Amino acid sequence: MSGEEVDRAVRRIETRRPDLNMAVQSVAGGLTAGEGVDMIHQAALQQFLWWHLPRDYPQDEWHGLVEATALLLGELGLKHLADLARSSATEKVLAVWRQGREKGAAAFRSAHAKSGVEPPDTTLLAWGSIMGVDEVRALDIVERALGDAIAAGNLVPGAPRWHAKATSITEAVLSRPLDLPPGQTLAGLVTTERIGTWIDSARHPTHQEWRSAVANRLLHSIEPPSDPCAAVAPMRWLLERAAEPGGTELTQSNYLARATVLAAVELFGWWDWDKPPHSEADVHQLSTLRDAANRLRLVRRRGRRLHLTTRGVELLASPDRLWAQVASAAEDGEDFTRAVTELVGLRLLQGRVEQRELVADVTPILVAQGWSTGGSPITVNHVSSAVYRPLRWWRLFDTIDEVEATWEYGTARELTPHTVALTPDGTRMVLAFLRSRAAGPRTPLHGL
Repeated sequence: MSGEEVDRAVRRIETRRPDLNMAVQSVAGGLTAGEGVDMIHQAALQQFLWWHLPRDYPQDEWHGLVEATALLLGELGLKHLADLARSSATEKVLAVWRQGREKGAAAFRSAHAKSGVEPPDTTLLAWGSIMGVDEVRALDIVERALGDAIAAGNLVPGAPRWHAKATSITEAVLSRPLDLPPGQTLAGLVTTERIGTWIDSARHPTHQEWRSAVANRLLHSIEPPSDPCAAVAPMRWLLERAAEPGGTELTQSNYLARATVLAAVELFGWWDWDKPPHSEADVHQLSTLRDAANRLRLVRRRGRRLHLTTRGVELLASPDRLWAQVASAAEDGEDFTRAVTELVGLRLLQGRVEQRELVADVTPILVAQGWSTGGSPITVNHVSSAVYRPLRWWRLFDTIDEVEATWEYGTARELTPHTVALTPDGTRMVLAFLRSRAAGPRTPLHGL
């Protein structure tokens, strides 16, 4: 239906309800932007009524605008959307907006999520808060598909397993082959767009060169190793302890019990001293694992016991998914750590490197990104300390091939330098991490 059809509908309403002349014109512009009725669907209507209307118009005009919206939609033959405009859901959201913008915004987000038209994150794609053209288009197409399913009665928000149904619809739309470009999918277009943005956002020419060199390898999901259980054995070991009946015991200081610590260091060779460790605090590998498991919502502490979460149970039973989660993680959740991890990974993909050279290569890139400490630009000394974090994290999973430096006896003169490289499984893990940076949802600071 063209813009002219919408204009004729507006004129018919103006004839019947001259008191709503201005309101119906505002509504028509807000819903269609002069492009016709094809612009109108449930998600767009909710965003107009529950978000833009209370933010952009005075309160004393809200009632007339809602009535004008319902009349216009009815005139256009969209009865189910006209009913939504007059619904109790609209009344409730606007009532909360009258209590203040913060409460109103929260009411919109809650009602929009419960309505069923908000596309869920899926294994194919998680949505970002910063979107490119292709992602906006994909979101709109999925919103329309969900709205159509609701209108047809095929998706009933609030019914048992309706979230799973919405996810299935979303994945089907995202993976459907497109006519243009031929053979491409919406998920593929969004991934390509994100990776292109990731490359273009590099602030140093070397960084852009490194990203460009690996971009094609990140267009598709990274396949896990042939034995994903072995590849993340330390994390599986921790989750298995937490999966024991009643969880695993913690000390009064909330560390793992000493017997558990001793079992870990013996199993994974994490202790090189004569006297055994006293507690988890002495074994940085265990502390790092627990921090990561908490951050990934795989475990939780209840009293003096560590238990698996529901998510932990699911991933422990799915080695491929657990590997993907671990591979996408860094030693901690800090933006700086993830930025350094990316750079170290990009450099290691080029081959074996001296540790000092590694520091020298990534330092100017971090400076160009604007990282600082104590108000001053970051220095080589700071970077030298920071590059240990990704190396320490990847060592946990035996993905780093290191050759220790050798020294001349009696003079302590270095004969050969300390070098590091990736194992084949390490290459997979680094690529998976880089894909999470390049093709993951875009948020502020993401993918610097």
